[in-house]
Order: sequence, then C-alpha cells, then structure tokens
Amino acid sequence: MATAAEPYLTGLTRAGCTKRLNALTATLCGILPAVVLVWIRPARGSVLLLSFLLGLVWANGFEYVYHRSLLHRPKCSLGKGHLLHHATVGTPCEPDHVTFGASPLSVALVFVVNGIPVVLVDIVLRLGIAAGILIAFSIYFIALEEMHWRIHLGGWLPPGLRTAREYHLAHHNTPDARFNVFLPLFDLLLGNLGSDAPLCKRSSKSRLSALLRSAAEITLAYVCVIALSILFRYSFSTLGTRGLDSGSGRVNVRSS
Repeated sequence: MATAAEPYLTGLTRAGCTKRLNALTATLCGILPAVVLVWIRPARGSVLLLSFLLGLVWANGFEYVYHRSLLHRPKCSLGKGHLLHHATVGTPCEPDHVTFGASPLSVALVFVVNGIPVVLVDIVLRLGIAAGILIAFSIYFIALEEMHWRIHLGGWLPPGLRTAREYHLAHHNTPDARFNVFLPLFDLLLGNLGSDAPLCKRSSKSRLSALLRSAAEITLAYVCVIALSILFRYSFSTLGTRGLDSGSGRVNVRSS
C-alpha cells in the first residue's frame, strides 16, 4: 500500500535527475565553449575577470526578465508551467516543479538565446569578453537552480545566503515582486523588492503598463550590459597601448 510520502520521494528523485542533467547541459553549453574561445583567442586575466563579473550581472538581469516577463505570463506555455510551481508549494508534488529549467533542452535554448548574441558581438567588436561571460552565466544558472531547490525543499544554505529562503518565499505570497531568487540585484535596481498588489488583482490597464515597463527594463538592462562591455574593453585597450609605449624604450635624447 502506497504511503503519503511516496509521491514526494518519487518526485524528488525525478527532479534531482533533471537538476543534474540541467547542470551538465549548462556546463556543456557555457563553460565548454568558453574554454574553446580562450584556446582560440587567449585573453588577459584581467579581461577574463571583468568579463566574468559582467557575466554575473548579465545572468542576474536575464533571470529577472525571464522570471518576470515570461514565467509570469499565464497564457504562454512557460507561464502555465510556472503556475504549477506556485500552486504546488508545500504539496507532495512540489519537487516536480522546482527546477528552473523544465528539461535539458530548455536549458540549452536559454544558452542559445544568450550565448549566440554575446559571441557575435564579441567577434564583431573584438572585445574578448565572451568566454568570461559564458563561464559566469553557466555558474550562475547552476547556482540558481541549486539555491531554488534548497530554498523550497529545505536544504542547507551557505552562510550569507540563508535569508534567501525568506526573500524568495515572500515572492510566492506577492507574485509581482522579488523576481530574483537569491541575489536581488535587479529587484533593487528596478524597484521590485516588494508590492502590495497581487498580480491576479491587476486591471487590464495596469497589466499593459507592467508589460510596457518590462519591455523598457529589458532594453535598458541589455543596453547597459553591452555598453559596459565596450567600456571595459576600451579601458583595457588603452591601458595596453600605454603599457607598450612605456615599455618600448622610446626616449627622446637631444644631441649635445
């Protein structure tokens, strides 16, 4: 005779397998291409470090936009799946809907959407930042799924991130706020740390306003990331040129 815990344990096993496959997919789609890019066109350590930090910002911004603009659109397929996640919190079916990527294929599509533009811009503008961004995006995605899993299923959280559980679960009480799961950078930048009006009670006019605001936020976020990329690259190019000039031994000596 089946016990009440069996559906939960079965879902936990199934979802754990999906989470591991998603992490493997993120590694193959992000870190592996980054290694190839570094091998083809080696980059300075300082450029890799700054592009890695830029990639974390990019990933955090994408998480915000993806969560707010796609997962919270109930009429699209992604939104319907996310509704199940909200509806099954605290039930035996919760583990089946905890992974951010429904399957390795959906994770691969996320990397296609984000990775191809980054690589193309990097090639055209010769910025040398694609590898660092891809590595950061992969690590952020894996950490996001792991944190989301632990927040919902009662797993251990590292010191400094233990408030993330309370922060994210507040999103389930007020679904139109707190779209970042554990690192609320874009929530803070775009003023979505909290709200009193649940999404379901919005009028059509306010929903349209929210949609337009989301579109503006998407544009602003990605323009800022591209602008920062160019700025970082220009800064290092200037420093490198100055270094070559100073190291070339050019000294003007007036003959006596």
